[in-house]
Amino acid sequence: MSGYDNIAGFYDRVTGDSLDTEKYILNKVKGYFKIDSRNKPRLLELGCGTGNNLFFLKDKFELTGIDSSVEMLKIARRKLPEADFHRKDFRKFDLKNQFDIILCLYDTINHITLFSDWKKVFRNANLHLKKNGLFIFDINTLHKLEFISSVSPVVNKFENSYLIVNVKKISRNVFNWNLKVFENTGGNNFRLIETDIKESSFEVSKITEELSKHFRIVKTEEESGRRMNPDSERLYFVCRKL
Repeated sequence: MSGYDNIAGFYDRVTGDSLDTEKYILNKVKGYFKIDSRNKPRLLELGCGTGNNLFFLKDKFELTGIDSSVEMLKIARRKLPEADFHRKDFRKFDLKNQFDIILCLYDTINHITLFSDWKKVFRNANLHLKKNGLFIFDINTLHKLEFISSVSPVVNKFENSYLIVNVKKISRNVFNWNLKVFENTGGNNFRLIETDIKESSFEVSKITEELSKHFRIVKTEEESGRRMNPDSERLYFVCRKL
């Protein structure tokens, strides 16, 4: 996932805010934990990136984040000096602590291309959760990755710069995201920053079968709360430690 080092400086500007996601997370968490200034649950985010999600949750949780990108973590630390950040591979990290909630958002787990490594993430999340703790993560579905690859490339404008996303299928479950940022350096002058990032996805039945070894799956749904269906593009799994 080190491909994000190249585009770390543009990440927040391209993705914008994540308020809908934070509202979704808070809505789910409030059903299981009392949250107030004197009782902040301990929250760990896997693949925290620049810390955007944690920033919007900072008043309600005691925060820890891990990521593999040096540059993304530099931004996260500036944004949230009070949080605890670690550069680690979340397939095999050991923080010697347990948490009330573990998050893995914005298709972060899709960046792991082998399902055997997804299994490691699930096991590790279980080990780092307290009894009855919540593990909430989302995925880009195979349907979404197939669709994006069929309409690529896609051009997005942000400020006076451009992002070109070109997704190509390279095997049954793996897709390559070629990202080209054309940064406006003044007038009609642009600087090109390019990186490749691989994503994979797997059948929901395969994911839930493995999750069920470690968690009780409370919900599998879209961010809107709509039930999973064959056309779902982004799915949330809300799981509770057995």
